[in-house]
Amino acid sequence: MSANVCRGVTSGIVASLAYLSAACGSAPDAPPIEKPEVDTIGGVVVVRNGPTGLWREGEQWQVVEEFRVGSVRDGADEAVTAPRNNSVTLGPNGQIFVLEYRAARVLVFSEDGEFVRSFGGSGEGPGEFRGPHALAWDGVDRLWVADGLNGRYHVFDSTGTFQWSVPRPVRAVNRIQHPLVVDGVGTLIDESATARGLPMVLFVRVDTMGHVVDTMAVLPKPELSGGFRNVIVRPSQESLRFIGNHYIPRLRWSLAPDGTVWSASTGRLRLVQTDSSGDTIRIVETSHRESTFDRADRKAIADGLAEGGISRQDVELVRPLVNELYVMDDGHILVGIIEEVGEDPSLVDVFSPDGHFLGSVDLGFGLPRRNVPALVGDTIVAVTPGLLDVPFLVRATIVRP
Repeated sequence: MSANVCRGVTSGIVASLAYLSAACGSAPDAPPIEKPEVDTIGGVVVVRNGPTGLWREGEQWQVVEEFRVGSVRDGADEAVTAPRNNSVTLGPNGQIFVLEYRAARVLVFSEDGEFVRSFGGSGEGPGEFRGPHALAWDGVDRLWVADGLNGRYHVFDSTGTFQWSVPRPVRAVNRIQHPLVVDGVGTLIDESATARGLPMVLFVRVDTMGHVVDTMAVLPKPELSGGFRNVIVRPSQESLRFIGNHYIPRLRWSLAPDGTVWSASTGRLRLVQTDSSGDTIRIVETSHRESTFDRADRKAIADGLAEGGISRQDVELVRPLVNELYVMDDGHILVGIIEEVGEDPSLVDVFSPDGHFLGSVDLGFGLPRRNVPALVGDTIVAVTPGLLDVPFLVRATIVRP
């Protein structure tokens, strides 16, 4: 490994679970654990969670970090070069594949974090990328990479050797990096967006020839309030950009293994599960977190609106609470919780597949919203920003009692 690469192995360090006040059921002054109330209203299951999680003493999940590798030298060929806009997947042989949007390449690491190779590169030729969005493995050990601006999927074998390309029928996306899934019959499930009309999230099924088979799910997104419509943020307007990035209500969503979609608005910890037709089938209410503006929030909002010449009465703003949603292979839902606005959170709230709040876990590393981690079983592999925003590749294991 290059001398410029920093490597730390922390297999014996367990992330603190100090946030699990609900887990201390044996403490005499701990609040009692309340089981969720479950009702069915108009065919929709409504789960109302109590103020504490269901984990008792000894039931909490723990996170053990296995390694963290990165380079302090900008542009190192053997390390991730940007802390955000990256996607991670695990290959069939246990190797780690990292898609870099900015560098337009795929980095390959061993299961222990050692650099192996890279492939791709910026361009329009065979196996080259312009704005790559996502990557996924099919059932025969081939890696599919969604090449955004070139409008195609590139297919590589497990060594990174280019095989062929097919058209990608996606013309608009909601986020630069997003998951790509290959189902049990070899059909791609890709993410798209409406180019006109009401803003929507679309999941489309695409065959191996690049043809749309059908639209799998439709999810409406909140529209911008009047004060922000047609606003162009100049590069010098950092305060206004901060509001746009954090305080405007946004939708977060994640496709579950069963084909349903879990979503939440950023300003409220309320989860909604929809089916492949876009119909709501489950709503999960919580009461253990509040989303209220503090003094720092109010100052940031005032500064940003003044910079843009926008009246507070003309905009709908929320204190962001939900950073991102992740659904594990077994259906458990991890919700990234924003504790400090503008920082990448390491805290996640854990819900059972049916929406029961279990407790909270500190991963020990931040998960940026613009990165897609690999969640395989109880293994998490992700790119996380370190000191001075240096990107690190981190691998950790969730340990369940």
